[in-house]
Amino acid sequence: MNGKPAAEAVHWIRAHWFRLAIAAFTLAATLIEWSVIPPIYPLNFLFSGLSVIAIVLSPFIPRISGWLIIVTVVARLFVLDLSGPNPLWAAYLALAIIGYDSAIPVAVAALLTVTIAECVPVALNTFNALSATWIGMVNYIGMFTLATMGGMSFRWRKQRDEIREQALALERKQWQLDTLQRNTRLASRIHDSASGGLSYIALTAQRELRRIGDDAAYHDEQQDWRFVNDQALSVLDEIHHVIDLLEQPQSSEPSSHDSNDSNAEHSATDSALEPSASPIPKRSSCDNATSEQWSKLQTAIQQAHSKLAHLQFTGNIETRGNLPDNCADESAEETINLLGEITANITRHMSPDAGEYCCVITFGTTTIEIMETNPIARSGDDGPNADGSMPAALKPHGSGLAMHKRIIHDLGGELNTTAEDGDWILYARIPMHPGSSAPERRAS
Repeated sequence: MNGKPAAEAVHWIRAHWFRLAIAAFTLAATLIEWSVIPPIYPLNFLFSGLSVIAIVLSPFIPRISGWLIIVTVVARLFVLDLSGPNPLWAAYLALAIIGYDSAIPVAVAALLTVTIAECVPVALNTFNALSATWIGMVNYIGMFTLATMGGMSFRWRKQRDEIREQALALERKQWQLDTLQRNTRLASRIHDSASGGLSYIALTAQRELRRIGDDAAYHDEQQDWRFVNDQALSVLDEIHHVIDLLEQPQSSEPSSHDSNDSNAEHSATDSALEPSASPIPKRSSCDNATSEQWSKLQTAIQQAHSKLAHLQFTGNIETRGNLPDNCADESAEETINLLGEITANITRHMSPDAGEYCCVITFGTTTIEIMETNPIARSGDDGPNADGSMPAALKPHGSGLAMHKRIIHDLGGELNTTAEDGDWILYARIPMHPGSSAPERRAS
């Protein structure tokens, strides 16, 4: 409890050392002159006392204290008494702190106020001016200007340091955003490939366990399939844990070692894992880029249909239209990855005997639209094994579609899901050109 106020006091002193330094110097000079030449006239004593009080308060309320000092300096010019401390020290302090803590017009106004107040008594040939001659007045005006510019220069230095700190903070935030986007793509890729494959293995093992039952003749085979199922579920849980770690935001600054590791790992992945912060989406450079993208998409559709058919799911996946020649690689890759996530979700959340799934991929002129529907499985649809025991169920991770939603949003598209009348409905719109401002709307 006691350490916190002390730390705050130290922080305040470090932040306002300039005010404290010039206030301490001015106060020392004023008190020394006060002890040598004390004020005699009561009004002069009052103005000198107010000036000392303003000097003491200047580090804490600089603007009010600065203008109070200027008022006392101007007032003493019209008091016919030269006793008391020289008001020049307080005038320099006031101009310096006003130049440091106020805007440029305010600092210029304070400088002109003191300068005009000095010129009037000299022009009227009064004795109690700060300088008795025009030559001396020019010297003092130069000192006034120097004090004001000194305060303004320290303020500009402080602003420069603040701008530099803000730039570093923005750079740190940008690095964290890039890292989070990259980790999201890595997590999505792991979830779509490894997680989907392991789910397929586990579901296959569970189907075989239900088929074999408790027949003693197949005891060894049953043990093998149970081992495969348990291992697949165990590794699947670990992969989900890794995905959760990748999705956590980074809080530390990147070091040179981390940057080298990040660059090495980044170069080892394909273009689908690159951060979406790149200002220009990558295009295929070879002439048959579109045919390669189309071939990959058709392969993904065939693999998805084969996996679902092997697990006794019925339905169809069809495409409408053709893939344009200028489709960005990010959009094509995300379409393929989202199709894999849809396939994995069907195996997890739909029962084979609940009905049929339907997935339609439509290629427009500027967008790729995916619409998928399937019945929602009821609890206990899979049924027990032949021996009456329940197989270990697949635990949904819940972050697959969320990661794809973030990726598609970064590309400039949208992904929405809903459940209506016992059916699961997914709609995704992926722009052909990431970041396009006028996406094509779905045709009625």
